[in-house]
Amino acid sequence: MRKPFLTITVPLILWTLAMIIVSSTPGKKLPEIGVWNWDKLAHTFEFLVFSLLLFRYLYIRKNRPRAFTLKAVILIGICYAGFDELHQLFIPNRCCTWKDFIADVGGVLLGGLGIFLFYTKRIVRGTS
Repeated sequence: MRKPFLTITVPLILWTLAMIIVSSTPGKKLPEIGVWNWDKLAHTFEFLVFSLLLFRYLYIRKNRPRAFTLKAVILIGICYAGFDELHQLFIPNRCCTWKDFIADVGGVLLGGLGIFLFYTKRIVRGTS
């Protein structure tokens, strides 16, 4: 039982803590280069990884059905993205933007749907 905790729960906790620390760190506003600049890719990647780790946690550790897990990951991810952006209103030299929120949500959807399909194909092929 210890191994799943170390390989599934701990990575989710560490990634979430890292997200909170980075989001809470005062910074300087990066120059905008359209909607999808490097900053937006970082937001997408950040929430893509979060949704992958959250899906694994709910599906494997909490033994939830895949469809329920996908819905929960999307709901939790979108809510977390919104709260994260609002939180940045109170951090010096940080800002809350709808473009960042859209990039966050994109990461949640890509990660959640991607891992959902991964586990669906594993089950169909009989490798689960």
